[in-house]
Amino acid sequence: MISTGMYGIDDMLGGGIPEGSRVLYSLEPGVNGQLFMISTLYEALQKGQSCLVIIPHTTVDAFLNDFVHLRGKPLDVKENKIAFLDSVDRERIQRRAGKGGAAELEWQARIKKLCTENNVKVIFGYFDIIYEDFGLDNGLSLLSRNCCPQGATIIIEHLNLEGDSLLESFAIRKSFDLILAIKSSFRPLPHFNYFTIVYTSWSTQLRRSVPFLVKNGHIVPYIPKIVVTGPPESGKSRFVANATELGMSVDRTGLEGDVTTVAMDFGWLHWQDFDITLYGTPGQPRFDPMLPMILHNAMGVVLLVDATKPEQLPRARHLFTTITKMHVPMIVAANKKDLPGLMSEEEIRKGLGIDTNIPVFLISALQKDDVRDVLESLVDSITRFIY
Repeated sequence: MISTGMYGIDDMLGGGIPEGSRVLYSLEPGVNGQLFMISTLYEALQKGQSCLVIIPHTTVDAFLNDFVHLRGKPLDVKENKIAFLDSVDRERIQRRAGKGGAAELEWQARIKKLCTENNVKVIFGYFDIIYEDFGLDNGLSLLSRNCCPQGATIIIEHLNLEGDSLLESFAIRKSFDLILAIKSSFRPLPHFNYFTIVYTSWSTQLRRSVPFLVKNGHIVPYIPKIVVTGPPESGKSRFVANATELGMSVDRTGLEGDVTTVAMDFGWLHWQDFDITLYGTPGQPRFDPMLPMILHNAMGVVLLVDATKPEQLPRARHLFTTITKMHVPMIVAANKKDLPGLMSEEEIRKGLGIDTNIPVFLISALQKDDVRDVLESLVDSITRFIY
């Protein structure tokens, strides 16, 4: 196995990338994903693998500078088994052979020569200039098992301008053993990058998307957080329990016999390719100083209100004001629709002071379908510019 060099991804892949695999790292325009290729290269070299790095878009010196900038440490070419085919080589080939079939044969010969001389086991190819010179199919053939040593692992980075349709065609044709797409949410708040394991040939891993952070030269996946908050006894604990496959609640009985959460409710669920953690907050005002900290890095918020208790609306409005200051996507869930004395959506909007751009759902937190409808709408809002 070859490690991707990224915490969590190797576990998702069953330990890493099997040797001899063909891998595609597909980058969406504007995404900060260059570290994926660099991390895998670093791990292959650490394992003592002899590598060929094909960088027709830049020089070796510029690539090494980028490596330091992204990884935070230099790549010692002398101490590692590494060969390069760079932009200088490309220019020489173009001068001798042009851009047609003769150039393609020259590329094939050059790749084979470098692989033989250096006993290359892993090939890293930056594909965009090759695509520009030779087209998609002919370009990919240069980085295929037809041109590369038998049993070599081939890892390609590509700036994908065609979108998901290209990746789906690769998956259907089994052009790669691993297709990993790196994308961006393209919204200012909350803004996040994420990767999606589109296809693996060696694993039954379901397609999933995981946001990631770049910290100290490393890719760190993280679990999206959704916060469920609202006044006391609005049904937050029940909402979290019915939303998730696994959860826990820290409740106690108050002086007047009411049940109140004294810490936080937790729950976990898999939803639309994301693994999501739900946090249910205590509703009493004395816990308000905790709320901004809990909302930090949240991907979205469900504001839960008891739709049969208009006296709760001032408290809910205070929470609404706190949430809006954090610039977090939000949905209002008006609970207990099955009980008498239900307020209308218009009354709830007026009491909270919200306009029509924030959805209001009339629900029963006892009904799993109602709860899931709320989460589906919120996740759609969070990922509006993803799919």
